Amino acid sequence: MIIGKLQFVINSFSKYFGMTGWRVGWLIVPEEYIQAIEKLAQNIFISTPSHSQYAAFDAETLQELEKRRQEFALKRDFLYAHLLRLGFKIPVKPAGAFYIYADCSKFTDNSQQFAEQLLETEGVAVTPGKDFGYNDSDKYLRFSYTSSMENITEEMRRLEHFIL
Repeated sequence: MIIGKLQFVINSFSKYFGMTGWRVGWLIVPEEYIQAIEKLAQNIFISTPSHSQYAAFDAETLQELEKRRQEFALKRDFLYAHLLRLGFKIPVKPAGAFYIYADCSKFTDNSQQFAEQLLETEGVAVTPGKDFGYNDSDKYLRFSYTSSMENITEEMRRLEHFIL
């Protein structure tokens, strides 16, 4: 990977491979910073559990990454189409995220209250827009598609029941 003189890439296996909590990540740094970063890493990353390292090693293949990308695309497309059909407005279809930021103003002027009621009555958790900023945040909800397709399908059934 070619990077700029002051460009650093910091990432983890959490988002790419669904390994949240495993505490395995990586850095890509300009060559002149490698030695300094190695010294820093030796003092910060004392002992990543060996099972986490083995899992990360096995997960890190282009084939596995492409499989995960396709799974996320399938779930995104399902959720996107379902939310639009229900009347949510989606300003941007995600291309690299695992959530959809949807305008819920057709149903409420308070996304916090909507999210709380949806959780209480239907057992579906969504995140209100205020957690991501203040610009029209009461109009937006964030829907994640990190769960299984079976769970997402059920959540959309419950959401439909809630709003209809």
